[in-house]
Amino acid sequence: MNNPYQSPAFDSKQFQDQPAFVPPGAQDSSWVGQVRIFAILNAVQGVLEIPMGMFTTGMALLFPALIQMDKARNPNAGPQPEEFMWFVSAIYLAIGIPVLASGILRVVAAIRNYSFKGRTLGIVSICAGLGSMLSCYCAPTAIGLLVYGLILFLNPAVKMAFEMARQGQTADRILAAFSPYQTTYYSPQPAPRGSGEAPSGGESPFGQL
Repeated sequence: MNNPYQSPAFDSKQFQDQPAFVPPGAQDSSWVGQVRIFAILNAVQGVLEIPMGMFTTGMALLFPALIQMDKARNPNAGPQPEEFMWFVSAIYLAIGIPVLASGILRVVAAIRNYSFKGRTLGIVSICAGLGSMLSCYCAPTAIGLLVYGLILFLNPAVKMAFEMARQGQTADRILAAFSPYQTTYYSPQPAPRGSGEAPSGGESPFGQL
């Protein structure tokens, strides 16, 4: 039997303005707060991959022309095999296109992930980012981002954060909802004071300065 004279337990979060659809078990700021950090790292990786992809793809297109120019300068050097020129061009093209596509995809995904949007696109970008290993360029960081990104995007709290963004919540409110130090959105209102009434606690007796 409950004691009717026992004071009720005080819950400090009952007056806080927080989304009602966030389950208590999903409030993990340590993972949700890393989404923006990962987005920045993924964008940096993409910016580094784009020039390499453009260079390799450009070489695939310029290599036949360079061979023809070399033959024109040195006509006595002997004919170059036609198959060899196209083989080298195909290798450059097979390396350059995945690296270039990976870099562009990373940048686009990072822009959306920074606002807690495009979770599937983020997973696709880090998986497709393994294509940069074909050029042996930034391969260790690509593998590291793949492992880090999969752990991050498959976290239940992160899934909930992206779902909140899909429902129209802003990034700031999502971070505030998953923060362990949530701030209230209600500002305290001063009580009306009549003439001769003593000032409330914490208020200056001289009025507003």
